[in-house]
Amino acid sequence: MTSSMDDPTILIPLDVSEPVAPARGLVELLHPMKIVLLGYYPVPDQTTPEQLQSEHGDEVTAAVDSIAESFTKRGASVEPLVVFTADRSKTVDRVANEYACDAVLTDGEVDGLTDVLVALKGDTNLDRIVSFVGDLLRENDANVTLFHVASDEEDAAQTEFILRGAADRLAEEGIDSSRIEWEQSTSDRAADEIATVAADHDIVVIGETKPSLKDRILGDVPTDIIDHIDRPVLIVRRSP
Repeated sequence: MTSSMDDPTILIPLDVSEPVAPARGLVELLHPMKIVLLGYYPVPDQTTPEQLQSEHGDEVTAAVDSIAESFTKRGASVEPLVVFTADRSKTVDRVANEYACDAVLTDGEVDGLTDVLVALKGDTNLDRIVSFVGDLLRENDANVTLFHVASDEEDAAQTEFILRGAADRLAEEGIDSSRIEWEQSTSDRAADEIATVAADHDIVVIGETKPSLKDRILGDVPTDIIDHIDRPVLIVRRSP
């Protein structure tokens, strides 16, 4: 069965002032997707983008093209971009909108890639997240854990149905049920719970609930969920 999210596009922002290629595991996971590779060069105060571009433009472009090649060798469709910017957040947000990206990848450490954590907040953005994860896992053998942090026992009882339904949907997307698990915990510190569970996984998928990636929030979980885990995070954007 094909996914309802046609040809997902992932934006990968990379700081090219000190370029580092994505880990091999990420290349293996993401290569079936369309990739927008945004090489951004931070522009400090008292410096103009034009000045830095004249000094570093050629080397930065070469670095981004080299990183793009690691994806194209695996058959991925890659759009490489180079931007000299003083505001990373606005640039990422603008490019994500311009290229209609379905998800944005944040930096993080990864060695292999066998376990994916999908942090869900109720039914927020659920259809797009499940469709995206189905596409993500269809051409590899990674396992997936659907995870929710309930605020209380009543919330847990209500969202168990959602978690079971999401697991069934992934199976319908063609993911073997033996690769799918769901878990739930109860806490008033959802970000801490997610960060703890993320330590046992290789990459985390969350949903965007605000119109702008500058307000990267998972429900009522603050943005420090991204800042306090060392794993890559894929933020699935809301439908335009």
